[in-house]
Amino acid sequence: MTSLTGYKKLVTFGGRFHYAWVVAVASGIATLIGAEPMALFGVFLEPIAKDLGVGRGAVSAVYWIAFFCMGISSIASGWATDNIGIRKILIISTIGTIIPLMLLAQAKQLWQLYLWYGVVFGLARSGFTTPMLITVTLWFKKKQGLAVGIVASGLGVGPMIFAPLFRYLIDIYGWGNAFLILGVISGVILAPCCWLIRNRPSDVGVQPYGEEETEKVLIRRPVPAHQPIYYRTDVPNFFRYAMTTQPFFLLPLIHFLGCVSHAIPLAHVVVMATDRGIDPIAASTVLGIAIGVSATSRLTAPMLSDKIGGRKALVLFILMQGISILWLLPAKELWLFCVFSLFFGLGYGGEMTPFPILNRQYYGAAPIGMIYGFQVMVACLGMGIGGFIGGVLYDLMGNYTLAIWVSVLTGFAGAGLSYLLIDPFTADRRRKGLIGVRRE
Repeated sequence: MTSLTGYKKLVTFGGRFHYAWVVAVASGIATLIGAEPMALFGVFLEPIAKDLGVGRGAVSAVYWIAFFCMGISSIASGWATDNIGIRKILIISTIGTIIPLMLLAQAKQLWQLYLWYGVVFGLARSGFTTPMLITVTLWFKKKQGLAVGIVASGLGVGPMIFAPLFRYLIDIYGWGNAFLILGVISGVILAPCCWLIRNRPSDVGVQPYGEEETEKVLIRRPVPAHQPIYYRTDVPNFFRYAMTTQPFFLLPLIHFLGCVSHAIPLAHVVVMATDRGIDPIAASTVLGIAIGVSATSRLTAPMLSDKIGGRKALVLFILMQGISILWLLPAKELWLFCVFSLFFGLGYGGEMTPFPILNRQYYGAAPIGMIYGFQVMVACLGMGIGGFIGGVLYDLMGNYTLAIWVSVLTGFAGAGLSYLLIDPFTADRRRKGLIGVRRE
């Protein structure tokens, strides 16, 4: 690591830590704050429905709009990651988070919730997912799984604290003022993250973490001539190649099914609990525990993917997610909901985070921003549809039983498709008669 000056020396404790770790931690914090309002939907679903005098299905449509907008902007954010870098994206997303949260304090009609929370915040939300996870992989040659886990765990740590706090603020100040307070907190925390995060290691005059060790390995083990596609850096040519591979289409479908599966409990478990007589703040804690526990598997799932392969890790965590949701059928007491939260949180967190690692395992060092952005787009559609379907099925049936079964079955379908994933390199070897050639 080259010598650092000024604030770089300060934030790396005099050069004791590589600046890549600063980027990873700052990205994790930015992801935590930027994604927070979306994770708290289940907390404000019932208060807003009562205050505006509408059904849960109508409010659940806000959840669908937000994830739809996040999805359609994910490809754009993936393209921007490959072409203009993370810092500009982060600044735009920060502004797109703070302003709608503050404007929600003045919302009196459902269409205002659709506009500010659904459209504006939904569009901004994509800047805290795809760009963060893809950028952090550029900073690490070693411990890439740990770095991705640190960033992804930000999605889980915050709700464990903010879910009961946000419910408390709603009870004391009303849901509008609660959004205003959340907007102020978000701005205070996101501003320094915009300052600390850099696009690539060369921006601060350093190499990626572990670059020297990687270079030594590459000297001893040159890239074989039959493997050039995994090292192309031109975005259009690689994207066209990726479209010929099985994971390009199967990974988005798996992500979609997994997200439909966990979106239903995430959006509705708080009201499921309150419908069965649980105190609203305690019910909010159920959601906080689930998302908080997910931080553990968000951190460990990418590391496990490094060890046993992303496909096996994905099958394991999606199955855990689907099985745990069955627990909601008999749950009537708080301790039963807490048991659900523990196992669901582990499965839900681990289902999401192997995808960036899988893309690197399947496509190597090629530019995967648009590919991963496409996967996130389809996943966001699944999140929105899942949350929306949960509310609609409740309004139709008068309970959540059918919605729970939809959640379970889509999870099992996602696990089955994960098992069918084929490494493009393996497929290439079969087509070219190179079955005996090892991948370096």
